[in-house]
Amino acid sequence: MQTDVLYGESYAILEEDNTWAVDTTFHYEVLYVSDEGLILKKFYRKKLDNVQTLESHPLFQSAICVIEETASEYINEEDIIQIVTKDVYASKVPMNSSTYRYLMERSELFEQFFEDLYSEMDQYYNGVKQNAPEKWDFANFLQTSYGVQFEQSEGADIILSNCLGIMRKLNLTYEEMAEYFCKYIY
Repeated sequence: MQTDVLYGESYAILEEDNTWAVDTTFHYEVLYVSDEGLILKKFYRKKLDNVQTLESHPLFQSAICVIEETASEYINEEDIIQIVTKDVYASKVPMNSSTYRYLMERSELFEQFFEDLYSEMDQYYNGVKQNAPEKWDFANFLQTSYGVQFEQSEGADIILSNCLGIMRKLNLTYEEMAEYFCKYIY
């Protein structure tokens, strides 16, 4: 099984690790973040029977092919946020979450997605982004716009770090994250 990270926050999986040939059958999955949430798409290439070739593009060495899409699924960003906020102090994804298990049944790509999400949150807490100004800007935004009061504590730092990691991973605005913060954390 082969997994690749695509441009930005997209993940792709190539189910069969075969050598490339025109008569090879492949199953592809792509998970990416859109304005509406996460999108999981599945594709199937049976030899070249269901492949449509488009004109070649100067950025690519070979022609671009359209492969049959077999499934497309929208995953609500709120599901991801609920998994994280169920135990907002956890440093790893809660494997016992029924929503997490459901997503893992949908695609193995969620495993890498959550590893990256928790890594991003940790970067704001313990890593190179721990003193990032946007973390404190978001705290000020919550205080001035939503009346949230923070105590200077490790718990507040963890929560703010997790909020920033979620915002960056899911491309959320301060307003969107603040609404989720008030709904699930505050």
